[in-house]
Amino acid sequence: MIDQPRAAKLAGKAFDQWQAGHHEQAMLLYEEAITLADPEHWGLSAYHGEYACVLNELGKHGQATTELEKALLAELTQGNLEGSPSVVIARYFLADQLLRHGTPERALETLAPSIGGAPNDWLTRVVEAHVLFALNRIGEAKVSAALAISSAPTPKKAKELKLNLRPVLDAHVKR
Repeated sequence: MIDQPRAAKLAGKAFDQWQAGHHEQAMLLYEEAITLADPEHWGLSAYHGEYACVLNELGKHGQATTELEKALLAELTQGNLEGSPSVVIARYFLADQLLRHGTPERALETLAPSIGGAPNDWLTRVVEAHVLFALNRIGEAKVSAALAISSAPTPKKAKELKLNLRPVLDAHVKR
């Protein structure tokens, strides 16, 4: 049964519990909120994404990946287009999750539509650089890293990205 006002209230409480470090309680609240949420509600993707963070904190990485897939699906189902900020962000978090948990090939597949839809998006390119680096595709990783840095929204962000991407930028291409 859909009860969006209650779902929103529960998700808010879940967020507060998560931030306070009460992960088990946050997990239960997110589960209830998601079951009550309207599938068309703009906040559904965030509920799934936040729930994924809680699940990661609890070591439930497989379930967290599933929740990030649901977050992306919610964005697409609600009519957000490839290349739109909300879809780019959902793909970023899912790809990062896949990379951190040993499936860089799937991470690259996840990023492909964002690369096509927003080819100069710095967020997509930074995770792409890390994924390509993990796949030992050093030359391509360096290109993506350079694109991420050159597309950064501010000089400060470009500086942060240079630090974040240092291992990629300093890697030697094997010939």
